[in-house]
Amino acid sequence: MATGSSAYDQVTRELLFTLKEEYSFYQSLYVTLDKQRDMIKYDKDEKLIDLFTEAQRYHERIKKSEQKIADLRERHPRAFKMAAKLPEVKKIVNSIMTMVRKNMTLVSECDEYLQGRYDRIKVELGELRNSRKILQYISNVEPSPQYVDGKK
Repeated sequence: MATGSSAYDQVTRELLFTLKEEYSFYQSLYVTLDKQRDMIKYDKDEKLIDLFTEAQRYHERIKKSEQKIADLRERHPRAFKMAAKLPEVKKIVNSIMTMVRKNMTLVSECDEYLQGRYDRIKVELGELRNSRKILQYISNVEPSPQYVDGKK
């Protein structure tokens, strides 16, 4: 096992590397979410499935990121605590938090656009259902004499 100082140095390097990697990831996520929002906003459905699939991959990546940090913290709790107090670590963590907030804002905007689209489709389906009822009424009506120019 490594000595206290070398364990601290190792944890610090690993933590900084991981956090920088995470920051880059959240920047990429922001770009993807921004594309999604524009696709949703401007009704470009042909690309949405690809973007949603990409978002699902990002969701899995977030889980792995959280696990990576948790594992590092569990392996060397004291060294992790000390490394977490470093100004460089705090700066990267703050940058990640800013990106997460921006990402959450984009997700909220996407939700609003999608809710509007969902509501519109629901109304249109309701109207189709009503038109089907009208067609049934018309088709069930008994034939009646037709009047043309006032003659039977």
